[in-house]
Amino acid sequence: MKLVTRTRQLLMLGMCALALQGCRIDTLISGTVMNNAPNPNTTLAWSEGGAFTPDGKLYVIGGDQAFTYGPTGVIVNGKSFIYEVRKNANGSYSNVPVVEGNVGGRSCYFGGLAAVREMLYGTCTNISELMPASVLYRVDTSKPAGDPRRITSTPLMTPAFQPNGIAVDWQGNLYIANSAAFIATMVYGVPNVPAIVKVKIADPAAFRVTETGWLPALLGGFAPNGAAIVGNQLYLPSMNVIYRIPILLNGSAGMPTVAYRTAKTNLFDAVTVLPGNKIAVPEITNPDTNFVQSVYPGTPPASTLTTQLTLIDASTGQFVDKAAFPSHARPSSITVSQGAMFPYGSAIVTDAIGSGGLYLVQK
Repeated sequence: MKLVTRTRQLLMLGMCALALQGCRIDTLISGTVMNNAPNPNTTLAWSEGGAFTPDGKLYVIGGDQAFTYGPTGVIVNGKSFIYEVRKNANGSYSNVPVVEGNVGGRSCYFGGLAAVREMLYGTCTNISELMPASVLYRVDTSKPAGDPRRITSTPLMTPAFQPNGIAVDWQGNLYIANSAAFIATMVYGVPNVPAIVKVKIADPAAFRVTETGWLPALLGGFAPNGAAIVGNQLYLPSMNVIYRIPILLNGSAGMPTVAYRTAKTNLFDAVTVLPGNKIAVPEITNPDTNFVQSVYPGTPPASTLTTQLTLIDASTGQFVDKAAFPSHARPSSITVSQGAMFPYGSAIVTDAIGSGGLYLVQK
């Protein structure tokens, strides 16, 4: 019976996640736009990377005020949190703060989230600083609220480190993308900046970590983002390219190859690897047109707005399907449900730089 049930669940996953056009997109938590009108009362003005823990609970990172753009790029406003997403008695959903981001008494921006069994790991950075200060938070979700062992943090010491998405290998090591790697290296001349930092939990009890530059900056493209690991392959989106990077037997990085490339005016966010060696990834029109021109001089402006989930065959590097999002949304990450809180194979989609909120993609 269990085998039959599991087979049906996998078929559900194949029908929706592997054929995006057949999916329905519903709003779980409204962002700054609700029913095509401004929503000034949102509690989730932006959202990013999600993670399910073994008890079926869903966590996301986000904030209470929308991003804005200035001469130097993104400006993060308000406060940033790790939230637990809870279902209310009336069937609606709410985002409940678990951790408020803080680096040395200053607000920081959560950029990545991952779960290793009952442990949540979140990266938080003060990106307004030229040399940003970053910390790695750990939340032990098996401990009750108020337990001093539930939440702890440790500084990340890699220079010029703006941590973004987190991938996890079979040993529980964290591979954290550094979105500032290319700019720090080429514009500011900071030496030895990695595109990916490998973090090992050296002492779980004291929460001490070791950091290793796993992939050099110039091998990680122009803007490394949320990575994912399947087997011995790490997939890294970086601006409009997704790289495939072998994890060698000694744990070091092999030479990256291009798994997929889209229009120069577009931007990939955090990748998710699905059954059948398929990759699902948010794809949007790059809002930073100046950066596009700096790395691809003379590129014509985008003629249409892209805001979608894109499905790619990782084996062949071919486009498979897409699912368009509302024009006010900018999808940023995809977390596939294991069936406790939401239907098995459905996906939770965040929105970091559009109207925020949280979406459910399902049949």
